[in-house]
Amino acid sequence: MSACVDFEGDVSQPFAVNCGVKQGCVLAPTLFGILLSTLLWIAFPLPNGIAVSTRSDGGLFNIARLRAKTKTITVLLRELMFADDAALCSHSEAELQGMCDGFNNACYKFGQTISVKKTVAFSTNAPPPHITINESTLNTVEDFRYLGSTASFSGNLNREVDTRIGQAANLFGKLKSRAWDNKYLTKVRIYLSCVLSALLYGSEAWASHAHVERKLNSFHLRCLRKICGVTWSDKVPNLEILRRCGTTSLYSIPKKRRLRWLGHVSRMDHSRLPHQVLYGQLADGKRGRGRPKLRFVDVCKRDLKLFNIAADWEHLAQDRSAWRHKIHQGAEKLELDLELNEFARRQKRHTPCQTTAFICAVCGKHCKSKAGLVAHGRAHRR
Repeated sequence: MSACVDFEGDVSQPFAVNCGVKQGCVLAPTLFGILLSTLLWIAFPLPNGIAVSTRSDGGLFNIARLRAKTKTITVLLRELMFADDAALCSHSEAELQGMCDGFNNACYKFGQTISVKKTVAFSTNAPPPHITINESTLNTVEDFRYLGSTASFSGNLNREVDTRIGQAANLFGKLKSRAWDNKYLTKVRIYLSCVLSALLYGSEAWASHAHVERKLNSFHLRCLRKICGVTWSDKVPNLEILRRCGTTSLYSIPKKRRLRWLGHVSRMDHSRLPHQVLYGQLADGKRGRGRPKLRFVDVCKRDLKLFNIAADWEHLAQDRSAWRHKIHQGAEKLELDLELNEFARRQKRHTPCQTTAFICAVCGKHCKSKAGLVAHGRAHRR
């Protein structure tokens, strides 16, 4: 390979290039991008991948806008690149095998090598695929970690949330002697910046159910109680723990992050892939029988309703400052509603019970249920 130097209109004589750029060279990212773009152009001559029908005009929650034949465009999701990592997407095993063969042949032409040990095959709600590269069968996994997030075979968030909680708990334990046992540090700020950021990494794209939010909030309150030095035997309510730490529950924080990301994507140009995927749906395929799975759009619609944001949110989201201010107001309203509901449940729990059929034979107390009567009877047997 030879190259020339062009400086102010003067071109030098060709000279041979016998080695690549060194580590840290400013030309390395540009040259690698050119190399990879050419490699992908040669590797995939056919339009294989996952087709997504999208449309820029119309509201996000108006599904009927995608039924138009002339106003929708089709976007092909084929390779998801990040630096030198690549994820190939397909609907079928045969198509994925053909894409891997084409990518492997292109890498061979450009002097690149695919690491078979670091490459795995992964499927979602489908039989495990049998993919080979250079006559070597790829390992099939049920959970795949990519860019810090874990994708599972079933498509739910259980494995991802368990991983996030485990990493946050590990980080919380490492800071015990350095931060939590030190009375001169601002412990809550350290917790919010280190532990909570690790716990909620990637939560902007989560389609979380109610049980996931309860699990995250339980871990959040457990950490705050350890920071405050409060145990369950002290009988301090959760609202008091949040008031002492000056923070909010994890029912509102993930929602704020999700709505901020929703506004950020809606402000993107329609040529950007995140905007196209958000405002689109699969061009092919049919939903299976049973209850539909919770989608990211469904969760965003629920969050907008809880934050009391009007239906013209897309117009409001174009102004970044106004959108963040509206989200902040909605989070405060949600936290106030949660506090009122928690206070009402606590008052109801401590209100003397009316006359019932479950009466204690020892003290004559009226219990609300048979289980409550049995639990109350244990106190007399101690």
